[in-house]
Amino acid sequence: MSVLGRVRARPQATAGVALTLPVAVFFVVFWLVPFLAAIYLSFTDYEMAGTPNWIGLANYERMFADPGFLNSAWITVVYTVCTVVPTIVLALLVAVPLSKPGRLNRWLRALVMIPAVMPLAATSMVWVIIYSDHGMANTLLGLVGIDPQSWLTSSDLAIWALVVMVVWKSMGLFVIILTAGLQALPGEVYEAAAIDGSGAVTTFTRITLPLLRRTLLFVLVISVAGSMQAFVPAFLLTGGGPADATQVLPYYIWANAFPYEHMGYAAAMGMVLLVAMVIVSALQFGFLKGGDE
Repeated sequence: MSVLGRVRARPQATAGVALTLPVAVFFVVFWLVPFLAAIYLSFTDYEMAGTPNWIGLANYERMFADPGFLNSAWITVVYTVCTVVPTIVLALLVAVPLSKPGRLNRWLRALVMIPAVMPLAATSMVWVIIYSDHGMANTLLGLVGIDPQSWLTSSDLAIWALVVMVVWKSMGLFVIILTAGLQALPGEVYEAAAIDGSGAVTTFTRITLPLLRRTLLFVLVISVAGSMQAFVPAFLLTGGGPADATQVLPYYIWANAFPYEHMGYAAAMGMVLLVAMVIVSALQFGFLKGGDE
């Protein structure tokens, strides 16, 4: 490169650095440093008023002998499965008709997106009212002759109350993603299937689902990750109760970190949750790669 070319390239390089520097600083200060600090704290006995004391793997050994952690991990698995599966299934069933062209479908797509854009805290407060003694849920049950239920104070019903709310809240976003995926599928494939006399069910299972696999796995990955990190619904609707029935792992981590000030132990549980999420995501992407071969 000539001297003149180098001189001209320097302002461009300076502008690039200036544009990326704020993002890099934000990443380092608010993500990388806290992440490294959490790794270090997970090997310490640390309370917020004191100084970290190195204890090695003691927090991890304690974790797998802690009934509270094991119970929260199991509840998180149940919660994740019971929110992810119905959300994706219902979203796909709604997305198929909404992917068809038409003015009405455009309005309906905007309508189903409303719950997804509502703040989660506000949504939770609305559902607290819905689940109250004289709320909409018990009113609807009364119309069919069923006694009112203690949705948020029953250890048998509370987790399912959270599941219903999260499915309602999450489905709209996945409907839009799946609708976009369906609209991107090649129309000539369906024309060929129609000429061959393929029925609606066969077309859906043999053509639509295989072609939509990448979109479905993307939805699966973000849905599982979101469910494994769920904190706000349990915090605002049930406070982890009753009798720890809705104490998902993120809530248990928060409870140890702040009310009990077991910061080191909470950091260790956070690391385990992170590793679990990475493993689950890797398995999902591995399934995607295997399907392409």
